[in-house]
Order: sequence, then structure tokens, then C-alpha cells
Amino acid sequence: MKTAVVTGGNKGVGRGIVYKLINAGINVCFTYNSNEEYAVETLNEAEKINKSCVCSFKCDVTQNDQVEALMQTASERFGGIDILINNAALQKNMPFHLYNADQFKQIWDINIGGYLSCMRACFKYLKASPCPRVVNVSSVHAKRPAQFDPVYAVTKSAVKMLTREAAVEWGQYKITVNCIELGATLIEQKTGLNFPMKPKTELDEERFAFYRKSLLLGRTVMPSDAGELVLFLVSEKAEIITGSAIRMDGGNILR
Repeated sequence: MKTAVVTGGNKGVGRGIVYKLINAGINVCFTYNSNEEYAVETLNEAEKINKSCVCSFKCDVTQNDQVEALMQTASERFGGIDILINNAALQKNMPFHLYNADQFKQIWDINIGGYLSCMRACFKYLKASPCPRVVNVSSVHAKRPAQFDPVYAVTKSAVKMLTREAAVEWGQYKITVNCIELGATLIEQKTGLNFPMKPKTELDEERFAFYRKSLLLGRTVMPSDAGELVLFLVSEKAEIITGSAIRMDGGNILR
């Protein structure tokens, strides 16, 4: 039975990935940091699927000692680690002129430093796995300027290059490293924002009108969509795919 570590798995995209992995019979250790309430909700729902194959772990991905403890805990609990899903991120939705150096560093340390730290700490476990996989969650704003948070976009672009560099170095160990570039995704709340995202039935039409007009398929991405893509990338069927960035945005970037 495979084991996955999912950072930021307590809500949003991470939660969708956690549910898909558990449904597929994969052990999951997911992390949370600032929102324990969502973590409890996710754990309770995941345990309804399979109580014996899920656990949560409070972890600040910018702290190397906590990341090391996370990987050790997951490995000891489930007998190794086969999959790493880097998802934990911060988004402030601020223009350049409002960012100071400390705020820039905070976003960078989480959104790219956290990914690097988790990959480094997980490396020895992945090398021992018969089917090692890394999936980094990025964004369409790795390519398209965000217009709402340039620093967030810069970090997501860096995630793509981190993915490629790791794929080159780790290919010799048969570790595949890929990233998914998500478009507008309907979640509960973005970490770093001070407003909640509304449920699908209560969408703010004015706020989402722009996105709807630009979506070729007529809807936003859902966390479960991201989960399905990740599930494929961590499977044996995807063993020849590495260093790739797969866009999932309903065709938004084509408009």
C-alpha cells in the first residue's frame, strides 16, 4: 500500500487531493498550520472513507525541523513514503508597491522554500520506494501575470523550474517530479486572504463574472478535479511523465 504526504491538505485543493488518494487506497498524512478547524473536518471526513489510512500533522513548512519530523512521522506510521504532494501556499493579493521585503520573503519562504524543504526531507524515503512520485501544485500564473498578486505569481513560476530541476537530478532514482498548473479553483478560503470563498450556490456573480466569461468549458476547477489529475500522476501509468507542467484551468489561459 502506497503512502503520500500532502502539505496543506486541510482545505481547498489539498483536501480534494487527500480524499481522492484515500479513495484509491493510498495512505495519507496531510499537514495543516494555521487552520486546525479545517484540519479536523478533513480528518473526520477522510476517516469515514478509511480510518486506518489517514493522519494529520501540524507543520510549518518553513521550519526544517518540523518538516523532518513530518516525514519521519509519516514513514513510521505507514512504513515509508512513496508520494509527496507539495501544496501548502500563501497568497496575499497585494500589488507590488504595497509589498515590503519581509512580506516578499514570507511568501517566498512558504511557496517555494516550503516545497524545497519538503522535497529535501522526503528524498531518502522516495529513493527507497518502488514507485516514487512528487507533484508540486503550481498555477496558471506561472505563465500568465496574475494582475492581483505579482509576488504569488513569481513563486508559482519558480515552482515550475524547481520541478524541472528536480526531475533532471532525480531521474536516475526513477523519481518522477511534475507540477500541475491550476486556474481559478473554487475553495473555502485562500491562506493569506481575509475573506472566505463562498460556496458554489452563493457565488458572488460580480467577482467571478470575469472568470466565467473566460472559461471555455463553462465552470471553474474544483478540488476534486485536481485530485483526479494528481491520482493519475502518482500512478504506475504515469511512470514516463516527469518534469512536466500540466495545466488545468477550463481553457481560461486561451482567452
